[in-house]
Amino acid sequence: MSVSINRKTMKIVDKLLSEPEYYRIDVKQLPCGATVIDTGLKVEGGLETGLLLTEIAMGGLGKAALSQKDYGGITLPTIFVSTDYPAISLLGSQLAGWGVKAEGFFCMASGPARALAL
Repeated sequence: MSVSINRKTMKIVDKLLSEPEYYRIDVKQLPCGATVIDTGLKVEGGLETGLLLTEIAMGGLGKAALSQKDYGGITLPTIFVSTDYPAISLLGSQLAGWGVKAEGFFCMASGPARALAL
């Protein structure tokens, strides 16, 4: 079976882009054609936005659920994740093994687009 983490991820990204006010995100189109989505740096974001971002980071192959858990007497919000594809959602989407180079710049990147660089 062939699984496209980019196609699965775009469905979640499209959900975010369809209601930027609801998800409290900011969307910018750069002159180069890239779309930048701020989910919490300069905007408020939110818990539901964070759950979707978690699912994006898993290449659309996982589900994220918010709950609360006791940690030594302190109850904190906790995200639980599940997937039927742990290797693909981790190694194919999250492992920072994609070298990005530009003039005088280098970094290791991750995310679903990493699968396109393999």
